Amino acid sequence: MWNSNKSLKLSCICTRLVMALVLVCAAALPYLVDLYLSIGPHYLSEMDIKPFMIILYACCVPALAALYSLDRLLANIKREDIFTDKNVAYLRAISWCCFGVAVLVAMAGYYYFLFYFVAIVAAFIGLIVRVVKNVIEQAVIIKTENDFTI
Repeated sequence: MWNSNKSLKLSCICTRLVMALVLVCAAALPYLVDLYLSIGPHYLSEMDIKPFMIILYACCVPALAALYSLDRLLANIKREDIFTDKNVAYLRAISWCCFGVAVLVAMAGYYYFLFYFVAIVAAFIGLIVRVVKNVIEQAVIIKTENDFTI
């Protein structure tokens, strides 16, 4: 029977798998770019490959930071430690990482137009996480007030 504990465990596993995938893709990025250039239509010239790869490597940093924050957030949820300032800080970090990736990917849009759409999606996800962060932050304030009331 599917329950919230199994869902939480699946989320933790998926987060760690994506962390590993980001690391593998970062390590294999030169090979992946060569593969892309050999099989697909060429949207990149030889001169554009290095700046494009630098942007993609730069995206790995906020992506891994966001995944680490997500992993810590899920660990706190697993311990039933939900409405805390630490979780608000993790959500804030995830939001800023999404906005950082949006800026970096928007710069990559110079090389490939579709990255502009990816940047919009990343910014939208950052905005949604920011709203969730604000909701949790207000819940922390209400919980703290209720703890002092009794």
